Amino acid sequence: MKPTIIPFKGTYYNSDLIKDFSKVVCPPYDIINKRDFYDFLKKSEYNFCNILLNFDGDYKKIGIKFREWLDKKILIDDDKESIYLYEQKFNFNSKKFVRFGIISLLWMKRKDLIIPHEFTLKSPKEDRRKIIREVNANLSPIFIVSFKKLQSLRKIYRKYFRKKPLFSLTDYEGNLNRVWKISDKKDIDSVLADFNNQKFLIADGHHRFEVAYEFYKENKNKFKDLDYVLSYITDPQKGLLVLPIHRIVHFDSQEQFFKELEKYFYVQRVLRKNLFLKFKESKTFCCGLYKSFNFYFLRLKENIKLDKRLKGLDSYELEEVLKKFFKDKDKVMYSHNLEEAINLTSDNKALFILREPKLSLIFKIVEKRVKLPQKSTFFYPKILSGLILRRFKKNEDI
Repeated sequence: MKPTIIPFKGTYYNSDLIKDFSKVVCPPYDIINKRDFYDFLKKSEYNFCNILLNFDGDYKKIGIKFREWLDKKILIDDDKESIYLYEQKFNFNSKKFVRFGIISLLWMKRKDLIIPHEFTLKSPKEDRRKIIREVNANLSPIFIVSFKKLQSLRKIYRKYFRKKPLFSLTDYEGNLNRVWKISDKKDIDSVLADFNNQKFLIADGHHRFEVAYEFYKENKNKFKDLDYVLSYITDPQKGLLVLPIHRIVHFDSQEQFFKELEKYFYVQRVLRKNLFLKFKESKTFCCGLYKSFNFYFLRLKENIKLDKRLKGLDSYELEEVLKKFFKDKDKVMYSHNLEEAINLTSDNKALFILREPKLSLIFKIVEKRVKLPQKSTFFYPKILSGLILRRFKKNEDI
């Protein structure tokens, strides 16, 4: 059987030509809107958004630009098989965090070990499919989390984090990102051996993972190691934050809204600080409501049937209630940023505030091969696009 994880020759920006990496990296494609896209393009003509996203339907120009950057040595290939240690230092809610993981290639055919947690949609897959065909590359890593702590990952981090990184930058959110190249075979082997036969959760990148697997089936005789996909792999650690995604709903009548709400919830008006205290105290499903500058604590009544496999997942239980009296999904907005969500909640809107989903609960659910509702998790911080990519190597070039 093939190893679960292997090293590769990464492709990245040439530091001799690109002096400020903060101007060329960007977030994952699926959290960049059109306005953000053009803001990133203003930072540099070589911003990675140029080849990561397409808003005008002309996918050919992405491939042309990608090859142009390779010809100009804007992007260069590593000369050694390596894995890449990736560290992010960031602040959240006035607390400091560090998260680290490795960027390597993950064997996609271990579907018994690589477990998704979301459904995929046709349109995003078609978009990614058109791009991968133009560039013949994995442009950004799949975000993978092991079910168990990986001691070898911690050991290699302790060995390298004081060394000079391959590159270091502060991103658009003010987070420090550092990457180290690890090409010593002993170090690589010591890390990767620990990864074999581990269970992994796909945290982000479900569409890209499925598209990469489809591309492998179509082109497996053309490229080397195409059954492997570029991945960032981390494990349960304090710096792995799983944020809730709050729901903002639109309604026509406030009186009718509260009338329907009270069919399913016990509703208690509270101070904001007390809402989060009640969140911690509650052993069963609860959520918050923000409406007209007031906060409410909502506790579910026992008059709704739930799938036992998903019981305990707040996003699922809330969605099941909302289905009862809120039919128009187009009137729902989503945000993982609570302050942003509060600011978006006007007179004819109400905000449902959710607790952070527990990683242990997510693992428990997906091990049963049950997928979570859309917009259940927001893994934070996101992995930057443009740090390390992986070009497919033709078999005759090997």
